[in-house]
Amino acid sequence: MKKVLVVDDTKNIREMLKTYLDMEGFHVFEAINANEAIDIIRKEEIAIVFTDIKMPEVSGTELLRYIKKYNKNITVIVMTAFGTIKNAVECTKLGAAAYLQKPFTSKRVKAVLDEVLKKDSIKNNLVAHLTLAKKLLDENEIEKAEEVLKKTLTIKDDCGETYFLISKLEELKGDLEKAERFKKTAEIFQFNCGYNE
Repeated sequence: MKKVLVVDDTKNIREMLKTYLDMEGFHVFEAINANEAIDIIRKEEIAIVFTDIKMPEVSGTELLRYIKKYNKNITVIVMTAFGTIKNAVECTKLGAAAYLQKPFTSKRVKAVLDEVLKKDSIKNNLVAHLTLAKKLLDENEIEKAEEVLKKTLTIKDDCGETYFLISKLEELKGDLEKAERFKKTAEIFQFNCGYNE
């Protein structure tokens, strides 16, 4: 069961989210400010944090900064009644996964949650496939590596690292021209091919 933390100094917001998230099968923790939230994050394996931006003493933006430093795998959804584009951009740069404009309905919470969980699942799936492909390439299991890399492309077709690994695969198969082509594609997708593991 995923643990979720709701951080907001408004009781109604906390109650509404807690009720909805309980019904969805999450284990819900509540905090009325950032300091309480930090205590909970240190004690529990929190997977998702819903945090208000405007809070007394420590802002939600500061809390987001802290969370991402503490554990970048915690998914943070930012809530605010004062939605500005500047605010949204800043939170996204700091690593917020989504932005929830107040007042919101449980339907909107569900949509945001579904989107975030789907992204997390794709990211985890992609990492698992890339790790397996590297292992197979190291073990010279060319055919199996090729199968895994084909699947990896269906998960995310713009991942530079996938193209880099395909270039390694083509090198092992002896097709240096093809390998060079895939290496160039990897660079197009911002992957530094000087990297070696």
